Amino acid sequence: MVRNLHERSAAEITRDYILQHPSILDCLSYDIVNFSALARKIMEETGIRNEEAVMMACRRFQMELNSKKTREQEIISIIKNSRVKLKSKVALINARNEPRTLQILQRLQQHVVSKNNSMLTVQQGTKILTIIVDEEFLPEALDALGQELVVKTQSRLGEITVESPETIVETPGVLTRLAASLSEAGINCLEMVSCNTETTFVVEESEMVRAYNILSALVR
Repeated sequence: MVRNLHERSAAEITRDYILQHPSILDCLSYDIVNFSALARKIMEETGIRNEEAVMMACRRFQMELNSKKTREQEIISIIKNSRVKLKSKVALINARNEPRTLQILQRLQQHVVSKNNSMLTVQQGTKILTIIVDEEFLPEALDALGQELVVKTQSRLGEITVESPETIVETPGVLTRLAASLSEAGINCLEMVSCNTETTFVVEESEMVRAYNILSALVR
């Protein structure tokens, strides 16, 4: 039988709270937490009334973390072993998600690959498909899809791809770190595509070099 919130112990609630806040998790790992302040924050947000129990739970959890490699170290290791590639002259197409759209894209993909070994990248939403394509193939793609299926297009974009080790698949937080580095610099990502060990960000051409330099600095 699953216990309700009132039946859960202070230690269980505290542990779940910390796991839901990665920044607190890392601070515990680095031993840079004011336990009294953290306990009061957890009590305020969860309704627990026993401060001593919360502090004890935080300290015990920290002891567990100290015996393991911190998430931060794992993330840094993966990023440092990644490579960054830059590609200019990229375009985005938003098209209606219909069976005929997918059929057209399949034929177009075969043609694009056979022509110069390029790829169409497609992200499928509930109602809209987002297609990333080389600018040189934009007219051909728009002509094949037709006005009825195309919702919006954007050109003069750049694509930055981060190629990471296989361990990225099993390590939470890497994509967040990469995206956050661009967000903190005020760079707007028009699209982000994650495919196994590759993470691709599509940005405005004017921000392309700056985004590349920021991500490249992370892997150095």
